Amino acid sequence: MDSRLPLLTVDTVVFPGLVLSIPVTDVQGRAVVRDLVENGGELVCGALAVRDGYELGERVFRSLYGTGCAATISEVALDPDDDGPVEVTLTGNRRFRVAELDGSGDYLVADVEWLEDDLGDDPLGTATIALARFRKYAEAISEISLPGLHLGELPDDPGTLSYLMSAAMKLMTPERQKLLEAADVTTRLAQVIGLIDSELAAITALPSLPAADLISWSSLSPN
Repeated sequence: MDSRLPLLTVDTVVFPGLVLSIPVTDVQGRAVVRDLVENGGELVCGALAVRDGYELGERVFRSLYGTGCAATISEVALDPDDDGPVEVTLTGNRRFRVAELDGSGDYLVADVEWLEDDLGDDPLGTATIALARFRKYAEAISEISLPGLHLGELPDDPGTLSYLMSAAMKLMTPERQKLLEAADVTTRLAQVIGLIDSELAAITALPSLPAADLISWSSLSPN
């Protein structure tokens, strides 16, 4: 995979293996999609989550996180030359850290350093604990909101499991970003356990929490 990527700025965190559809409404993002389609070949971009941003004329200026995920565009809902928003379907591939940004063109292009998914000290043991906690979390969510969180068959691989749980939980962007940036699989799973424990404590204290807009397992695909 090329280490120079056009950047698509998104309002959520894209994880390896995650499949999701997102709207592309800004001029720069539409230019990324247009150029990828016109150039042919595999439609690969870098997906970076937005910290904050503002618009000035036709350009959007955004503060971005430094770690993202390469993603393949598998579907474009509208012709990128249309005036309306484009919706694209992204499949996360591989994590990267931005080494250098090039803003001289119609959109940002990044030279990236690829990040390996090291297993860490105890991926299997930590995955077992995380999975047990996650099942409790799913049960608790299903009791207080519809449609709840219904679990299908979960992967055995700790790395894939860590990303699936990271994507499925109802989290704020900074929390998701921290999970994406985790140094290794064991660390990510330990962070998931901590977040689940916090969520379970909140659910116990506030059993009337509003329905959560959770990602369904059918929208997730292992890397």
